[in-house]
Amino acid sequence: MVNINFVGDVALFKVFEEKGIDPFNKVTLPQSDYNIGNFEFVIPNNREKCFFDVSNNYKIDYGYFKQLNLNVFNAFSLANNHCMDYGVDGAKDVIAVLNEKGIANFGFGSKEFNLLKFTIEEISFAVLTFVKKGRWSRSNQQLIGPDSYEVDSIISEIKSLKQSFDHVIVFPHWGTELVDVPDPKDVVAARSFVDAGASAVIGHHPHIIQGIEKYNSAVIAYSLGSFIYAPEYELGYNVEQGMERDYSICLNISFMKDRIHDCSAHFYQYNKKLFFPENKKSEVVLHYFKEISKHIGDNKYYKSRIRQILLKRELISFYKRFKKNPFQAVLHYIKYLKIGHLKKLIGK
Repeated sequence: MVNINFVGDVALFKVFEEKGIDPFNKVTLPQSDYNIGNFEFVIPNNREKCFFDVSNNYKIDYGYFKQLNLNVFNAFSLANNHCMDYGVDGAKDVIAVLNEKGIANFGFGSKEFNLLKFTIEEISFAVLTFVKKGRWSRSNQQLIGPDSYEVDSIISEIKSLKQSFDHVIVFPHWGTELVDVPDPKDVVAARSFVDAGASAVIGHHPHIIQGIEKYNSAVIAYSLGSFIYAPEYELGYNVEQGMERDYSICLNISFMKDRIHDCSAHFYQYNKKLFFPENKKSEVVLHYFKEISKHIGDNKYYKSRIRQILLKRELISFYKRFKKNPFQAVLHYIKYLKIGHLKKLIGK
């Protein structure tokens, strides 16, 4: 039997360096054979920003980065919406440090799927990750970047991998930020990945936890929330959102060769004074988790949460971008805002 821990977003904000904190030294994870997380921010070695609105709060000094105890984790996904903030060279700076420390990375490169593959106790695993298309995506001009969210291609890849590996795990960067119920389209996709042969689908990106369901013999966790993170330093942070913003999950799954033996969600809460996630056994957290799990696949509830939460957050983000550089802010929204984004914001 092999135990693997999965956490969501690991983001090294400037405040960690300013306060001399190594958050990896403070974290206590459940016992496991392997730990996987999503590495959210690029830590560049003297690189220029690719986008005007990349926050200086979203990085630490490269030398400080190299000193951190990153080896708490065995592997990091790099397929996310921040991976190209400093271009390919910035991403390679992160990869160089991970390689130096013997930490695997996946989800970023020139192949269609840049996989994580490993075997423990004669049980073989393949993990794939991806992010929805955006300004960070590969292009004809830029052939290196994060793996993309293309449902048909992912299903085909799962079926192919299942012929060679005992377990195929999907670890997507998806969903709607700060909304505690999954996008119904992602629910359909997650179940189709299981139907294709995935043992588990474990999501991140919304920076808030979402529900977990058992589908056939698999586990689907739609969002694990932000694990190592300092939400009050992010663009568009809304202090009114409440305690739910600080919850995260470490999902511990026990794998046998032919099936999942057990799965347990370990809840954490961000400590605002000490800047790290504390393991939390709380009836309040459990009640909240049970309530949001009831709404998996509920399109009406999903749209209502967008109207309640996301619109306010985007208005705050726009105001901060506009205040910083009005021309660049307007240009940014003209270039990247799509009809689909507007429909989502107004709940259509």
